[in-house]
Amino acid sequence: MAALLALIATFLTSLLPILNKRLLRDARPALVAWIVNAASLPILLAGTLLLTQCSVTPVHRSIPFSCTARLPHIDGIFVAALVASALLNWAATLLSTLALARADASLVSPLLTFNPAFTLLLAWPTLGETPGLRQTIGVAIVLGGAYLLEIEEARAGLLAPLRMLLRRPGTLLAIVASALWGATTVLEKLAIEHVTPPSGPLVALLGTFLLVVLLTPGVFRSSRPERLSPTRGTWQGLRPHARALSAAIVLAGVAPLFGFPAIALGLGGYVTTLFKLSAIFTILWARVFLGEDQMRSRFLGACVMIVGGGLVAI
Repeated sequence: MAALLALIATFLTSLLPILNKRLLRDARPALVAWIVNAASLPILLAGTLLLTQCSVTPVHRSIPFSCTARLPHIDGIFVAALVASALLNWAATLLSTLALARADASLVSPLLTFNPAFTLLLAWPTLGETPGLRQTIGVAIVLGGAYLLEIEEARAGLLAPLRMLLRRPGTLLAIVASALWGATTVLEKLAIEHVTPPSGPLVALLGTFLLVVLLTPGVFRSSRPERLSPTRGTWQGLRPHARALSAAIVLAGVAPLFGFPAIALGLGGYVTTLFKLSAIFTILWARVFLGEDQMRSRFLGACVMIVGGGLVAI
């Protein structure tokens, strides 16, 4: 069951970069990042209430579904970790959306799978999780996979793929975003450990709410020098892509409702590895829906990076 839920979440999440790429054709990155997260909050709220406040218990001749309000107990470490993770998530979300606006979705998505390596390095001093030989090999494989993303440039020299990768617009932004999300994972895990009962959906809901609050000021700030009315300057770019926007909102709200139960039911490392498969799906969707090229090298690089991420996570 955990694998099925994780694969459903992975499939749904893999479509988000494609939809966001369409929205970014006519809308600013700050607006796209804000609207998708803000509009998905009601779905996340409903799902969180169902997962944390309701239960299904077989009772003879009665409705087995019941809900009881249970307030969680939190401490100062929970608040500090949640706020810090929201700040990092805010920066990472903006950077990844900017990267998606400047580079191909099939290139940005694999680069965002770097975060298990960054999480491993950060968890060592903060959570006392010492990496073993398998995890260290996993990090090396992730780096090797990044090299393969531009392997077609190897004819110009051994380091040419890395130089080309770093020169492409948006790739550095994606790598930095992945590093920030690696730190966010550590902080979110710390927050979950300091709420009773431990609740991943609650941390996700509150973190998304804080993310939306942090993104809001930049939404109504026009990127053009001339003074436009806030509504016209902000929203007109989204109108031609109403279907893509609606789909992105639904996916952003529904996918975590499959992902968090998968984490709760299965081994974290295996489930996390399944989540990373979204990069492969995104590369396929980018070819089908966006007509992007260099599929062979990017598909190969993404597969290798996922294998490395699996070694780190398991």
